[in-house]
Amino acid sequence: MFILDGSGSMWGQIDKVAKITTAKETMTQLMDNVPAEARIGLMTYGTTDKKSCRDVRVLNPVGASRSDIKDSIAAIKPLGKTPISWSLAMGMEQLVASEPTDVQKSLVLISDGIETCDGDPCTIAAGAPFLGVNMKVHVVGFDVDAQARQQLQCIAEKGGGKYFDVSNTAGFGDAMAEVIQVAQAAPEPAPVAEPEPEPEPAGPVITEFFREDFDGEALGENFTIVNENSENYIVEGGVLTILSTHFGGFDAAEPENLIEYTGDMPSGDWDVEIQFTGEFTTMADRLTLGLRKDNKSYLATGYYGIHTVADCEKTEMALTKAAGGSSDTHTRPFRTTKRGQCYHNRPFGGEDGWDPIQADHLEKPVKLTLSKRGREYTSKVEMVGFTDPDGNPYILESDKYTSLRSPGKLSLLVDRMKEKYVTGEVLMMIDSLVINEVKDAGE
Repeated sequence: MFILDGSGSMWGQIDKVAKITTAKETMTQLMDNVPAEARIGLMTYGTTDKKSCRDVRVLNPVGASRSDIKDSIAAIKPLGKTPISWSLAMGMEQLVASEPTDVQKSLVLISDGIETCDGDPCTIAAGAPFLGVNMKVHVVGFDVDAQARQQLQCIAEKGGGKYFDVSNTAGFGDAMAEVIQVAQAAPEPAPVAEPEPEPEPAGPVITEFFREDFDGEALGENFTIVNENSENYIVEGGVLTILSTHFGGFDAAEPENLIEYTGDMPSGDWDVEIQFTGEFTTMADRLTLGLRKDNKSYLATGYYGIHTVADCEKTEMALTKAAGGSSDTHTRPFRTTKRGQCYHNRPFGGEDGWDPIQADHLEKPVKLTLSKRGREYTSKVEMVGFTDPDGNPYILESDKYTSLRSPGKLSLLVDRMKEKYVTGEVLMMIDSLVINEVKDAGE
């Protein structure tokens, strides 16, 4: 999948020729030199809206004809910004979904500048090895300055690919020809296998029991809404969007738009996963998932965005057990800024400001999981595409709580966790809710 820069800066000239002209001519010729068995797609950004950071388009899906791709190349007219992070995320999604899944896949970014939409393209590229396919991210830097070169090199490095630095028209043609060779190269042969170790005890068998992807125009038959306010939720485009200015979570006597699952649950152990994005603008944003009998008895996990009176800015995961009106909560910070008195609890030593954290929550889905093993309940949270300093997925897990009886119905709630000193709306976009049955291998 090629991503060709369509930002306004591509009208700049090299050797008295606009960079976009050189790029279009070279890529058009390239279509005739790519091996016939290779399946190609084309994306671009910045071509329809001068100010938009979501102006990313798939012009031709992987597998399109060479002639269709040539037509799309010819029609590109640079105009706007450089949303590299968003384009990488979309490109990876396209490659993951394309068949076959067991071949080398390459995402090739051609850019003449740096990200201009406050994204973190290095972090996005670092997620390529963890998407379940053999994928590399290659980058061609076309007449870039030192700052842009550093970022583009980082993208290629984190994406397991190669960076090509181009400063003139001839160099661009040579680089693109080499890109094709690198992208088509067979994977390195696997090392000689070591003797097989003794087999580990078989792990649990996890089977999908129920899935809701919100593909219809309303909640499915397995859901009911308590204290419904139809103005504050909508199902469309495969997303359940919930808006709230309401205060009070599972402990509220009358929580607004409490969504209850009315279908069956596995008889034994299970995991419930919910995946969502959100605006996180009020600094009291909260999504809660759990088992709720009433406002005095429940066991639930939550993911919060918080601004405390001590100027501590953070998101955190919590697991709460309430019984008969008495409750206990275990919390763990997930992402924090450098401000305030939560310094000792910062997993990464504190990040530079809330804005990039907020932007990530709009682009990188959060996966929140509540798990039951026997009578013990735990939770964990992961932000898809966000990694630790070593480039590994960053997952937080809670301590456990024990419940001798089922704490209630599986429920979901979006609300504002603070009332005092907090204004604004909470907006969450829920992509899916999945219930998995968990059994021992021998069952």
